[in-house]
Formats: sequence, C-alpha cells, structure tokens
Amino acid sequence: MHELSSTVPIAYHGGTYGTYLEWCLTSLISTDQLVSPFTDLGNSHKFKKGNYFEFGTVSKFLSLHQSAKFARFHAETQQQHSISDKLDQVCDIVQHMIYIYPDRDSVLLTINNVFTKIWNNWWSKEFLITSAADASRLYQNWPVLPGTAIQDIPNWIRREFLSLYFMPAWHDQVEWYHPDHWQNPKCCKITVRDLLNNFEETLQKISLFCGIEYVRPIQDLLPFHEQNLKNQKYLHHDALCTNIIQAVTNNQNLSWETLSLPSEAWIQWQLRNLGYEIQCHELDKFPTNSVHLHELLYQLKST
Repeated sequence: MHELSSTVPIAYHGGTYGTYLEWCLTSLISTDQLVSPFTDLGNSHKFKKGNYFEFGTVSKFLSLHQSAKFARFHAETQQQHSISDKLDQVCDIVQHMIYIYPDRDSVLLTINNVFTKIWNNWWSKEFLITSAADASRLYQNWPVLPGTAIQDIPNWIRREFLSLYFMPAWHDQVEWYHPDHWQNPKCCKITVRDLLNNFEETLQKISLFCGIEYVRPIQDLLPFHEQNLKNQKYLHHDALCTNIIQAVTNNQNLSWETLSLPSEAWIQWQLRNLGYEIQCHELDKFPTNSVHLHELLYQLKST
C-alpha cells in the first residue's frame, strides 16, 4: 500500500474562492509577512505561492512534492467523467482534502465571479476561444452576422443566450447540488458562505478536520478578509434576484439598481422555468422595476 500524501488538496469550482482559501491557509502556517493577494479584478490571483494543478497532474504532484502543504485543482470535469469519481481518486492518495462548493445562496455570486474575476473579458476568452460550439449557436440562432465582434452583439441577444445555454450548462458542470449526494470521510466540505460569513469558525473547522497546526492567529487575517468582502460586488445578488422573481410573479412593486448581465440572464432563465418568457427583442436595457418587467411577460404554452 502506497504512503498517503500529507499535502492537503483544495477542490473547488471557478469563482468559489479556492485561491483565496489557499492563501488563508498558507498564511496561517507561516510567520512570513502577510501580503494582500487581491488584484484589481477582486480575485486573489496576486498569490503566487499557491500550487494549482490540472487534475491529470494532481496525483503526480502529490506523490512527488510532499513538502507542499496545500495544492488546489478544479473539481469540474469533462462531460464523460463524474466529479465524485474525480474527488474519490484524490482522496485515495491523501490523508485529507478540502472541497469548497457554492451553496444555494451563492449561485449568482459564483457565476458573476466567473464572468468578472478570471479574465478581463469572459466573452473573448472563455466563450469565443474555448466554447466554439456555443459561439456557433449565438451566430446561428439570433440575427447576428457570423464574425460580428462580441462587443457589437446587442445586450438582449447576449442575455438571452446566457439564459438559454450558460445557466443550465453551469448547473450541469458543477453537478448541482453535488455535496448532497457525495461524501468521503477524508473530505472536509465547506461552502462559499461558510468561508465568507463564518470565516474564523470555518478555518478552525479545517484545522481540526485536517490536523493542520496554525502558527498565526486567525485574527491576523481579519483585516484582509474585511477587504475581500468589500471587493464582492455581487455578494447580495442572490437574495436580490430571488426577491425580484417573487415581486414580478406576484405583481408587486420592487425597484433595483442596474444588474449585471449574468444576473439579468438568471432572472430570465428562472422566469422561463416558471412558465414565463420576456418580450426581450431589442430589450438592451433591462427593467429596474418589477411592474415594468411584469408587463413584458407572456405565459409559455404548456406542451
């Protein structure tokens, strides 16, 4: 039987603060001067001491680099593989693992993070370069000439595309809600809200579960965590957009500030799931009042 690695891998999905969590844990086991990991995009990618690896190289890394206390990798996988199988494979070669997942109240927070914090322009990087099949849908199913620059495609078309394709694709990618049907005794499962809202308790939980001895008080990280919370522009979008859905479907009056395009697309997707569609042709400026949005709804025919 092979020796289990003492490296603690962090499995995470895009936008769920995996890099930030590794920075926190790395800071707590070191007496080095604390350096902020935050970039202008609001992510933690200034943290250069972290150990990120694609899944195919994780086992090799863990077996060859016992001195690394932490490593992180994306839990989402190719369509033909399951997240459970992937995580179980890692658990087989380590003593402990951490899995951070977007809870039900941080879906839009996570999705907006994916859109705004990984690249300067999600459309040109993720969508047009790595999702050629999805790009073809955009040009084939809407009045857009092939080759039209993404910045020249109207907002209403991009919003409707996201509502039809990206929202269900994201749920499939993270196998929503994966923690409900997977567990492993070696895995410490935490949620995005655990890390953001119960910061000290969550880091204490990780320490106890994984047997990690901190040499620095968690309180030393609190000023950085407060700054991180201030960086979260979309922290309240889940609650707000849920309230918008309720107000629109109950014909109640609610006003809000301009939303991000992913949040608008989520509203359109959720209304469609409830049997409503938005008269969205050329609706580049999304309503900021529930009464106006309600006026644009029509009921889908049942099949």
